[in-house]
Amino acid sequence: MPQASLLAYLTPQPSTSAPPSVSSPPLSLNLSAGAVGSLCNGTEDSSVPAGADIIEKVQHQLSTDDRAGTIPHFPKAQIVHVSRAHLPSIQRLTNTTLQVRYSDKFFQGTLTDDGAAQLSRVVLYSSEPVGWIRCCLEPYGPEKGSQPQLQQIYIQALALLAPYRGIGLASILLNTIISSPLAHAHNTVCIYAHVWEKNEDALEWYAKRGFKRVLLLERYYRRLRPGGAWIVRKELNKS
Repeated sequence: MPQASLLAYLTPQPSTSAPPSVSSPPLSLNLSAGAVGSLCNGTEDSSVPAGADIIEKVQHQLSTDDRAGTIPHFPKAQIVHVSRAHLPSIQRLTNTTLQVRYSDKFFQGTLTDDGAAQLSRVVLYSSEPVGWIRCCLEPYGPEKGSQPQLQQIYIQALALLAPYRGIGLASILLNTIISSPLAHAHNTVCIYAHVWEKNEDALEWYAKRGFKRVLLLERYYRRLRPGGAWIVRKELNKS
């Protein structure tokens, strides 16, 4: 699959709908990973809380009602599991925010692949999808005899429409994955993504959320110059 071009994020996208009302002006947030986990330019307003208390409330609602987890401070916004009804809007918003076009199979796989289904969320605003995250489980290291195979979570896609960036929604999407049951499984050890080496804003965004640079992959992106990608990884705390 072709690599996602991240240059599209360097130009702010025009607003097509009214953003949520917030007390401080939203900053430009560009947080989209392609099907290969590439993350692009972005900063996020830290004045909007996306802490453990909010995530706990959202996860509790998701665990008791598969339909929705309402986000405190944004009564019109909800985090929900991805359903078939969301796929057309998710596909449109992903193609709007990235230059690359993803196959229908990629989006359908969000429902048919059990790991992806459990590690995908969509954020709704006034019942309309405005962003989403898709992750998958991958083996971590070699198998060790009869012991369970260690696993890691790979961020495949993280996209948010321009009017809804900079108000904490991307952080909440990420944190609902980090606090999910699969992330807390005893054999799931970390979560990671790829970030373009020149994208300091995205690298800083991840760093503020506990991710560390572990390896620079040269010539990872074929359409970008330079073409390197940092693997950024966060160890999952099971305590």
